[in-house]
Amino acid sequence: MRKVAVQNLRPGMFLEKPVYAKGGRILLDRGIKLTESYIRRLGEFGIPFVYVWDERIAEIEINDSVNDETRLRAAEIVHQSMEKIRLGKGLNTQEIKNMVEDIIMQILENSETLLHLSEIRIAGDQLFHHSVNVAIYAILTGITVGYGKKELLELGTGALLHDIGKSRLPARILNATEPSYLSEYEEFRQHTTYGFEILRRENTLSLLSAHVAYQHHECYDGTGYPRRLKGEEIHEYARIAAIANTYDILVTGLYGKRLAPYQTIEYIIAQAGRAFDPKLAQIFSTNIAVYPLGSLVRLNTGQKGFVIHIPKNYPTRPVVRLIADADGKKYTGNYPEIDLLKELTVFIEEVLEEEI
Repeated sequence: MRKVAVQNLRPGMFLEKPVYAKGGRILLDRGIKLTESYIRRLGEFGIPFVYVWDERIAEIEINDSVNDETRLRAAEIVHQSMEKIRLGKGLNTQEIKNMVEDIIMQILENSETLLHLSEIRIAGDQLFHHSVNVAIYAILTGITVGYGKKELLELGTGALLHDIGKSRLPARILNATEPSYLSEYEEFRQHTTYGFEILRRENTLSLLSAHVAYQHHECYDGTGYPRRLKGEEIHEYARIAAIANTYDILVTGLYGKRLAPYQTIEYIIAQAGRAFDPKLAQIFSTNIAVYPLGSLVRLNTGQKGFVIHIPKNYPTRPVVRLIADADGKKYTGNYPEIDLLKELTVFIEEVLEEEI
């Protein structure tokens, strides 16, 4: 299985993961043979990529740390929660807590491996799925820090609802990729305060969860908002959520160009001490598969291949199955493999998106 951008799809490829329509209904199921019509439809729905079967890495399974069903249900809970706030109703806090507990349990079951979170292929609803991803990244970081169940529940709940304040923003601002005027940007920034006000009114939610919504745009050096807090003035939950939020925005292209995981981690490490807590940025980076399974890469030798194994403690030194030599000649039949932990002069130079 591997991830392929929609523009690189060809008729005859087979889907390995379902593609969902808005609301979680299956648009194209696993095993579907792609046609020109299906590929065109994917583009029309704004699906950036899908996962397809590839005989060269047929045995590679990408097992997500949290399954699609749970993530779709969690996204729907976020959606319903935001609608309730718009209508002036209270939140179903027990349903939210149950969902966060379910996410925690699934992550704990897979905590010995690097986080694999293949994005759900879905048309629309990206804001809600972003909230779910932020919760997953935050919880995994909390586990690594050493949090117990109570702390993980507080962190996970705050991360899942970190953007709940956006329910009070007008559609013209919420749907914009970036505010057009300074006044709109100032209004957009109010979502952190709105979120805090919404969550602190819920007596069955921890006030610390509310502070995740309040402080997730604060920066470690004091240049963030809404209160320009710095360092440990920012609650640790919010410092974790800030990293998780930025990571997911960049790898999904929520507000612009998509970056590869390794590029995003490089950015987060570069911003350690400025935007992010240096210690937490390092912890976060050790849990992410910077070169996910099935990634097509080019080595510094010029050879191309797929990532087929990632060592837990050395995520930048995976095993690569070669499919083309330095001159571009494709291997057939038996594909040689190279273990970057053993070949220390060889390294990944680039992640490729084009079809080969």
